[in-house]
Amino acid sequence: MEQELKQGVHLTVQPSNQFKTTRIVVNFLAPLQQETVTKRSLLASLLETNTKDYPTQTALAAKLSQLYGASFGASVSRRGQLHCFSVSLTLVNDRYLPADDAVLKAGLAFLKQVLFRPNATEAGFDETTFQREKQNLAAYFADIADNKQAYASLALQQLYFAADPAQAQPSFGNAADLAPLTAKQLWDYYQQMMATDQVEIVMLGQVDPTVIAQTLQNFPFTDRATTTVSPFYQQSLWATPKVKQEKQAVVQGKLNLAYQQPVTYHDADFVPMMVTNALFGGSALSLLFANVREKASLAYYASSRLDTFRGTLLVQTGIEPKNYQAVLDIIQAQLTALQQQNFELERLAKIKATLINDFVTGLDSMGYLMNQALMQRLLPTRTLALDDLTQQIQAVTPAQIATQAAHLKLQAIYFLTSEEGNA
Repeated sequence: MEQELKQGVHLTVQPSNQFKTTRIVVNFLAPLQQETVTKRSLLASLLETNTKDYPTQTALAAKLSQLYGASFGASVSRRGQLHCFSVSLTLVNDRYLPADDAVLKAGLAFLKQVLFRPNATEAGFDETTFQREKQNLAAYFADIADNKQAYASLALQQLYFAADPAQAQPSFGNAADLAPLTAKQLWDYYQQMMATDQVEIVMLGQVDPTVIAQTLQNFPFTDRATTTVSPFYQQSLWATPKVKQEKQAVVQGKLNLAYQQPVTYHDADFVPMMVTNALFGGSALSLLFANVREKASLAYYASSRLDTFRGTLLVQTGIEPKNYQAVLDIIQAQLTALQQQNFELERLAKIKATLINDFVTGLDSMGYLMNQALMQRLLPTRTLALDDLTQQIQAVTPAQIATQAAHLKLQAIYFLTSEEGNA
């Protein structure tokens, strides 16, 4: 069931007997902007810490315990040119509780308190809470430098998206924008977000859609515009690949590559490109895994990841610094093999079976189903049923793979190493 609660505030309810829990996710969608991403990230930390009605972490935890161990959290994510601020609540289904208990009703009342009664006054968010969570987020930013794989991944992103600062920065923000932020500034932005962001509410579980809609109508959302920003982003090609080498005290070198690709989520070439990525490096049966890691023993790990919202295919490897050029060459050799249809049909068949199994497994995940419901709302013309998906995966030919592999254009090479002179 779908219903417009207010202009720009939409509810999708998926009644289901499949799970023993009920989950609701409130998604606030806004155009991706460099100056707001860090604010939204800090807001996520604040909202899941306490509220005006539960002003301490202990009080909030006690309330969740009272709701039979409900799970609650807030997070941020990016889908191309959109930034998503999500608040989620997972409750045990009422049918598993004593007859006089109604945790769903109490849970929705709690969610309303979280969203519309945060721990703030007109002077700003509670200063103690604000400073603590600001310090925690600053510490998280600092800790990224110690996670070399994550550090290299973000460095490659900055290198590839150098022409667009909003795309170049992490989806959770940065330390430079965090440092000057005040409790009053964040409170002002929160009110703006609540008033202007497009709101997509998705609920899954054994519930009565009519009752849910009536309850959520009482949430004091106001009318707002629906965003007209496309989620898809495609950066212009660099004339030559951008190359950066950085030296740090690392035991294992990190060689990451960024390719541009033209396929978008669920377009005509989505499934062929998905199979191509899986065969290249997106699975344990891939050419990168088999030939770079296993056969040639040139990498501790080697994998690829497809992003059909930002038009990229990213390769990550962990290598001995001395093997820099050899790894670059063998990665290119695997891409050339795809372009020339030089791969075993048996390997392709196994990869297809793995992809189909992954999607079937996803049907048992509340998170996957709710994300699909959100995508269907954002991109209603790009719905792909499981049966259609299975048939399309099976139908992908070696010639289609060669065509998709030919679309991959190397655009950035980032190398984190303990040695100099490798790149």
